[in-house]
Order: sequence, then C-alpha cells, then structure tokens
Amino acid sequence: MTQLQQLVPLTYRDGALTMGVDDLFFRDWVEDHFGHLVVTAIERATGKTATLGFEKVERSAPRATLLTAPPVNQLRHPVRLNEKFTFDSYVVSEANQLPAAAAHAVAENPGRAYNPLFIYGGTGLGKTHLLHAIGNRVLARNPHFSVTYLSSEEFTNQYIESVRDGRMPGFRRRFREECDLLLIDDIQFLGKKQETQNEFFHTFNVLHQLGKAVVMTSDTVPSEIPGLEERLRSRFAMGLITDVHEPTFEARVAILKKKAQQDGVALTDKVAHFIAKVVVKNVRELEGALIKVTAVHALTGQPLTEELCAQVLGDLLPEKVTLDAELIQREVARYYKLAVDDLRGERRLKPVAHARQVAMYLVRTLTQSSLPEIGKKFNKDHSTVLASVRKIEQLRAADAQLQLDLGELTKKLSPAGG
Repeated sequence: MTQLQQLVPLTYRDGALTMGVDDLFFRDWVEDHFGHLVVTAIERATGKTATLGFEKVERSAPRATLLTAPPVNQLRHPVRLNEKFTFDSYVVSEANQLPAAAAHAVAENPGRAYNPLFIYGGTGLGKTHLLHAIGNRVLARNPHFSVTYLSSEEFTNQYIESVRDGRMPGFRRRFREECDLLLIDDIQFLGKKQETQNEFFHTFNVLHQLGKAVVMTSDTVPSEIPGLEERLRSRFAMGLITDVHEPTFEARVAILKKKAQQDGVALTDKVAHFIAKVVVKNVRELEGALIKVTAVHALTGQPLTEELCAQVLGDLLPEKVTLDAELIQREVARYYKLAVDDLRGERRLKPVAHARQVAMYLVRTLTQSSLPEIGKKFNKDHSTVLASVRKIEQLRAADAQLQLDLGELTKKLSPAGG
C-alpha cells in the first residue's frame, strides 16, 4: 500500500483523526475505499465514536505511483495485462504446482507446449494471475509478439458488436490473423451461447492450425460446463487440463509474506499466521484481508499486530464455540473412531475404557466442570472420574503416544484448531 504512505497524520483528539493530503482527488479515493475501515478500527480500539477528516498540505514528493502512465506496448493491439502478475510474484505450492509449471512452459515455448492449456479451479485461486504471468513473460522475451487477453464475456460482447456494426472481417482478423497468443479468462461463460461458441470454435481451429498458443481458465472442467458444445469440449482436451486447489496454511502464509514484501510492509510471522488462519478460502480474499489491515495501519499509525487484525477482520473471525463435555466427547470419539455412546456406556474393552478416561481428563482440565458434573455426562460417579483423571496424569509422563494424543486433541479443541 505505497499510496497510503503518502498520507500525513496531523492530529488525533477525542476520536477525531485528521490526515494531511496534497490533492482532493487522492482525498476522495482514500475516503471512498478506506474511510469506513479507519473509523471502525478507531471505534473498536477506543470504544468511542470516531471521525476521519483531511487537510490539504504541500506536496513533499511527486506521486509517481498514482500518476505515472502505464508503459506503451509496441504491439498491433493494446494489451491489458497487469504487470504485477508475474511468475516471480506467484507463490507456488502443492496446490498449484502443476498449473504453474505448465503455464511457465507455455510462456517459454508458446504454441508448442501444452496447446491449449486449460486451467480450472475455484474463484480467487490465482488462475487469472497465471494468465497475466504468461502474457508478461512472452512480451518480456519478444515485445513484438501479439498477445490478446480478455474474458469470454468480453469476447462475446465484441462478437455481438461486430455483427451488429458489420465489422466481422476486422474481428476475425484481430483474433485469427493478428493474434500470436490468446488468453481467455472464465471460458465457462461461453456455455449456452451458440453463435459465440461457433465463432470461437473456428477461431480456435485457425490459431491451433497456425501453431498459435491458446490458454483458458474456467471454474470447472470442460465436460461440466453447462451448454458447451461437444466439439469445443474435445478441442479443449487436446492439450493439458490442470486444476488449482485451495492453498494450504503454509502456502497462505507464504502468499501473505510475498505480498507484504512487494508492498514494502513489515509483516511479522504472528500477524501472517493470524490472517492465514482467519482467511482460508482463496488467494483473492487473503490479499484483500492484508490490504485492509495494512491500510488501517498506515492511516491510523496503529502497530501492525494480531490485535489490529482482530479489529479490522472481526467479521471474518469464526464464531466462538462453547467448550463443554459434549463437544469434548464428540471429538474424542471421532479421534479414537468410536461412538459417543461408547464413552457414556458400560463397555469395559481396553480401547473404549482408555478413550473414556482421556475424555474425562480433558473435560476436567479444559472446562470448569466439577467431578460430579462430569460424572453425570459419562453416567459415572465422581470417584470414577477422579480415578480416571489421576490415571491419565500418571500415564502421560511416560507414554509418548498418550502425550501425542492429548496434544492433538487439545489442538483440535482450541479456538484455532482444525
């Protein structure tokens, strides 16, 4: 968030924060995008009603980040590629290793490696990033290469407008003759659009016959796209079909670290781990959470801590679950592959008795329940509970497996557990 570093904190008094800006456009941008986040964070931190105001100050340095014009491509058609989406900025993990390697191969040898390349997966997992990375790498190696990037909806709209305005020769020339690399995002929206599918089918055939590269993304495999013609499904399967999975916890931390490094933000391990535990669905939400937190940090001057993350990302935090005997019984039964009724019953088989003792011990140590209260939950008297708790306490000192079991169960029953 280098743009936000251009703000100057002026005063803070009784919940009123005043920031210095050097132009009204930037003031409006900050107010529209981050104003409510700042006010909410201040109110949560102070418990008082907060306001955010701005005062004009003299420009201390040129605002290069906001005003620098994008570089001009020496191409026959303008390319809308995000220069930040490169292979260097893409975090590779087990969840995306194959599509990342395939995308890199296509970028190094377009038209020959994996043609077409079809990448599918859920929303916000980095598919679009890979499309842009391919285009950016190809242009870096050959600035005169003609790269076309657009979504299937944009392809459809341009096709409809060309038919309406009698410009189909130009449309076909652009996508068939003058295109060396075609990058199509969200190809699933081509389904059920018969005329557009027909046009894309012939465009694909021409490009493929000429050895031109085609890379597509989708939210599902070709065979499951509703309304997609069989001839297109077969064409899409001619190359490589690969999927992107949800990132693991370790991958989410790595993504946050790399994003923070790119933005010049000092992100501690504790903060990265906190955000990675809260946001688990996709990369887009993960980066969005980091932007929110760093924006409030930059605008208010509050330290970038776990507490600040909890304030800003409060709506994403999981609801607190009350830890009680029933919850512990369910988790212990699941862990030892038993039924909850086994723990509450009279069965004396050694594995069942051991699991029952572990459950009693955890209820005693993790809750405020008394021995008689615990006994009622297990249909036992308080003396049996006491004996079970003492037995587990004695065994855990020398039993490595029991130590592991208790550690895993305690972790699962903690607020941030699995």
